[in-house]
Amino acid sequence: MPTANVSRVIRAPQKDVWALLSDVTQARRWNKYWAAIEFASGQTHGAGTRFVARTKDGDSFTFDICGWDAPRRIAFCPVREPGERYGITLDSHAFEMRPVTDDECEVTITARASASGLRGRIVATFFWAGHQKDGLNAALDALQAVFQPELFADDDAEPQAQEALPD
Repeated sequence: MPTANVSRVIRAPQKDVWALLSDVTQARRWNKYWAAIEFASGQTHGAGTRFVARTKDGDSFTFDICGWDAPRRIAFCPVREPGERYGITLDSHAFEMRPVTDDECEVTITARASASGLRGRIVATFFWAGHQKDGLNAALDALQAVFQPELFADDDAEPQAQEALPD
């Protein structure tokens, strides 16, 4: 199973980072690629919540919250159509938080995928993790900018988090 992860210490209490990540309506603050979020289930938080993320380009992707261990871990899993297959299929993005001090927490984002066929396994082995890490670091940049905007004040534009989406 191809896996990529990145970690960063963010100067914010774990409970504050959890509050932002677990509120799907706030996802645009750490994922600038998503222009709008709509709920597709009766619930709005917790495992089993389904939502549609719409991009600025008009694409839409449906996700389930497939992991929920408050205030430590939240995971998002793309919902696939029956029979939908790719050489590499994103299985999940999981955020794990661990307190470092009262005012800091380490956030680790892990992307997991499935590879099928020779081409999919080759791409997964040699290219996928690096590509994913770029997107995961962009998401951490945007998340960190929420809590530590001074780190990004000199940039011409705010960080652009682009979630690596399935091919």
